[in-house]
Amino acid sequence: MKTTKLLLMSLLLIGLSFADNMGPDDLYAKGLEALESSDWDSAENLFKSSLDLDAGFAPAMIQLAKISVRNGDMDQTKNYIRQAIEADPENEEYRNEYDQLNEINKFMSQGAREIDAGEFENAFTSFSQVYEKYPYMTEAIYSLGVVKMREGDFDAAIEYFNKALIVNKNHEKAQKALKSVAGNMFNEGNNFYRRRDYNNALKYYKKVIEIDNSLYQAYFKLGQVETRLKNKRGAIKAFAKSVEVKPDFYQGWYMLGVTKRSDGDDQGSLKAFQKATDINPNYAKAYYAMGDIYYRTNNFEKAKSYCQLAIQADGSYAKPYVTLANINIDNKEYDEALVNLDLATTLDRKDSKAWLKIAQVQNILKNCEEAKRAARKSLDLSNKSGEAWVELGVAEYCGGSGNKTAALNALEKARGDRIWKTYAEHEIDKIRNPHRYQN
Repeated sequence: MKTTKLLLMSLLLIGLSFADNMGPDDLYAKGLEALESSDWDSAENLFKSSLDLDAGFAPAMIQLAKISVRNGDMDQTKNYIRQAIEADPENEEYRNEYDQLNEINKFMSQGAREIDAGEFENAFTSFSQVYEKYPYMTEAIYSLGVVKMREGDFDAAIEYFNKALIVNKNHEKAQKALKSVAGNMFNEGNNFYRRRDYNNALKYYKKVIEIDNSLYQAYFKLGQVETRLKNKRGAIKAFAKSVEVKPDFYQGWYMLGVTKRSDGDDQGSLKAFQKATDINPNYAKAYYAMGDIYYRTNNFEKAKSYCQLAIQADGSYAKPYVTLANINIDNKEYDEALVNLDLATTLDRKDSKAWLKIAQVQNILKNCEEAKRAARKSLDLSNKSGEAWVELGVAEYCGGSGNKTAALNALEKARGDRIWKTYAEHEIDKIRNPHRYQN
């Protein structure tokens, strides 16, 4: 088929220059060959060329009428059939074609009215009658898809729109309709995501991508769903696809970095975060994320550098100050730690971890009242934190000069956190059996 198509194109580009040596019958025959190969554009040009040689050549007019039906241009179809009848008044076939065309117009107009009236079943019947007689009429196939879309049967609508594009790949309304269906399905996916129905959201986002694989937002949302479903590899693949489709999508690069980091790929994560900041030099979250990785891997200098870049990019972003404070604590720079933590909690009063770190530092400095206040603030925001209950217990006991009962109550609650259970039991033993810990 490809070979035939190339030959026909060659005829159009070269052979038509010798049209003076070819009659309308020859060009008409070539046009029929093009139709056999589904090369509608070449066929149309060949039939028109035959009319250039013989303006009354009725067979070419009839074929052009059929091509116009395919393209959905019913006015042009009527014109060609009228011309064919005028050229050959005795031809009953042409008159029958004209009568059928009037019937098609009737069904198409009727179907359109039925869609507007919400009579979708009747509309489907009207368009189906046209499709049965003219299976190459793109407008009828497209209209069947519109009915299904209005009924909310997106899968069937997609099937019809794709059929329309198989018949005529340049049918703009079918192309736009597919994008519209993709948009509707994307919104449905978002609705399921908001309701935390992640399995259905996943299904819809995948369907969107099947329809329109250029929609980077669908890959991004797919990545978020895969993250919720704890499918890290699936999330990485989806976020990577989002930035492949839209390379300057810095949020996609950021989420790719976040997911790679959670999968233990620090180097891949750093590259993704760096890409995000290359695209958006003011993206504080990505700078901080790099700083956090360097802090966890004990590269304090780089950690400080990237946290400072995050602060320069967005001075209202609290998290970098907490990481800087952690570095201060590790270096026993407690006063500097409190300065950074005070800035963090000023910027974000709901950062439970920052309040927890304040409690930790104040306990180290034996400032028990300040430690209690900070620990309670942390627990107000996250009352299941075993570490915060430990810090509150230590502050309440205050080296033996505080409230022993309140300290034990706090430490008992800390025992409920399996991570801090052993440490809490150690502190409880220090309170109940202080003689064991005397120098």
